[in-house]
Amino acid sequence: MKHRRWYWFFSMLFASFFAVTSCASQPETVKNLKAGAGTQIIALGDSITAGYGVAQTEAYPSVLSRQLGIPIVNRGVSGDTTAMALSRLQKDVISAQPWIVIVGIGGNDFLGRIPKTETEQNLRQIVTTIQQQKAIVVLLGMNLSLPELGLARDEYNELVQRVAKDTQAYLIPDVLKGIIDNPQYRQDDIIHPNAAGQKLLAVRVAQGLQPLLADATFPKALLQYRKSNE
Repeated sequence: MKHRRWYWFFSMLFASFFAVTSCASQPETVKNLKAGAGTQIIALGDSITAGYGVAQTEAYPSVLSRQLGIPIVNRGVSGDTTAMALSRLQKDVISAQPWIVIVGIGGNDFLGRIPKTETEQNLRQIVTTIQQQKAIVVLLGMNLSLPELGLARDEYNELVQRVAKDTQAYLIPDVLKGIIDNPQYRQDDIIHPNAAGQKLLAVRVAQGLQPLLADATFPKALLQYRKSNE
């Protein structure tokens, strides 16, 4: 039965990546956890979400969709800053009736030396606008360091953690740790995951989502989808 494979899959992920979930948000604190509103899981982000440099089927949202057995809409746009993502939020996210929105955005703000206060303000507005639709927001903590470019991302991780805590969003930390700083998992441009890195990113996000999905109220449309695919 597929539902048995579902729980087996998450059990294996929990055992393999316990360190990630030990730092993640507690599901019971997450806003809109039991709302059961919307019909879609949407991944909002920049080139990492879009799958820059890899096939569309190798981008982490596509890999994650196959792992979870649930459709995931990819709304990643290469080059996006938090301001750009905010400007297209209504068209690309809100209009699609989201249930869960996985937000991984901000890397281009730091590459472009955009003030952290501006990045944080934009991210907060993205989160709260989505939450006003009774949707769950999942923030990805993109902890990474790029000494080649003179950038350290600890400040970005702290920013995301602060926004998650203040808005009751669900945080999955450190999803890029050991990916961007590892030649085995990154492209030659040193800032984008390769196919192997995208797959590892998807596994980490899936593992981080496990406690949330176990407690959240599923929309009827997704329950019917899962039932039809058992």
